[in-house]
Amino acid sequence: MSLVCRGLAVTPPGATHPAVENVTLTVAPGEWLAIAGENGGGKTSLALALAGLWPASAGEVTLAGEAIHPASPARVHIACVLQDPGSQLLQPTVGDEIAFALHNLGREPAAIDRAVRETAATFALTDELARDPRTLSAGGQQRVLIAAAAALEPALLVADEPTAHLDPDARAQVLDWLRGARARGLAAVWVTQDPDELHAADRVFRVGAESAASEVRGCAPPAGEPVVSIAVALPAGASGPRVRCRTPLAFTIGERGITALVGPNGAGKSVLLAALGGLAEGGQISLSWRRTLDAPPILTLQYPELQVFEEKVADEVLYAARVRGRDPADALAAARDAFARLGFEPEALLGRRTWELSTGEKRLVETVGALIAPAGLILLDEPTAGLDARRRHGLADRILARAATTPVVIASQDRRWLESLGAERVEVAGPAADQ
Repeated sequence: MSLVCRGLAVTPPGATHPAVENVTLTVAPGEWLAIAGENGGGKTSLALALAGLWPASAGEVTLAGEAIHPASPARVHIACVLQDPGSQLLQPTVGDEIAFALHNLGREPAAIDRAVRETAATFALTDELARDPRTLSAGGQQRVLIAAAAALEPALLVADEPTAHLDPDARAQVLDWLRGARARGLAAVWVTQDPDELHAADRVFRVGAESAASEVRGCAPPAGEPVVSIAVALPAGASGPRVRCRTPLAFTIGERGITALVGPNGAGKSVLLAALGGLAEGGQISLSWRRTLDAPPILTLQYPELQVFEEKVADEVLYAARVRGRDPADALAAARDAFARLGFEPEALLGRRTWELSTGEKRLVETVGALIAPAGLILLDEPTAGLDARRRHGLADRILARAATTPVVIASQDRRWLESLGAERVEVAGPAADQ
């Protein structure tokens, strides 16, 4: 089945102007089309329209000649993986999540059980079938949603940054499956910022403006007097938040510089950040603070939607700085400077409503808000997930500037970007069977 799009315009709900317009493209069976472009350029809006989840405000989308829109019967041939797993996970167990759409399509129980088993094996989820998917890491949640889409054996897969949180092994696993599915006729529309995926795709369709990124190189390992020493014991028990280390971990964070937490999905990097931020307690992680911080730690989460709560971007980005005592005018000037260095028109962005922002833009608003706030320790969880090259480099510049005076701890799968920062890496390695 071929996907055909002619003169398409897509206007997000509540918006007054199209996010994308005059889009014409075709995706043939077995073809992999990557969609790229700057954050906020309309990639997600286009993907949702191609999947039939948002209506077109102009033009048309067809699959095998049938119109695609929210009420279209032809949508049964389309699987969609959204950018934020939290908005798509609906079932109490991983097995139920993989089976959910198959039940809705009226498949036979025996066929559903077989599809769940085979798909779980393909994506290394067999040992997770009884788990609540919301307790998995971000990468684990993405694998569950990709598995649920694969189980449908759709004619068209529309996926929005589906590998942004995956570790290298899990990403390779997904791309191996994609190659096999394409050989069987699957057409794929794949929103991504990953340069390797863009290179591997058959074609790249670019949305919005594209800016060249200047390279940022730094050398910011932890330095100065120790601020906190972290000791992590071997995990006890079979469930609950924990660090799945194979050997005890011990490391120290200095008074400035960058520490990077790296490791496979589900290893417990986010658990470590939560402990350092004072949001989680447990006998496995011991913190020995060497001095009292001038201001409390501040943490940005993997999914910015879980943190955004103000109506206006200006109020959101200034909130932490204001409640922690920084002069509002000084904080606003710092936010303007940061957004300008990230390639935004500061006044336009500061005046927008937060619910209008793309996920990448929300991530940058939350990260800038943390970087301009008084904090004795800055904790960033996957800050570059889904960011375009220009914003990744601009963010590196801002983090390096703050790390010159403040310790920064980053959990990330973006190893090339971490290398550009000159961060000291701490391997948080969980066994494959326990991811």
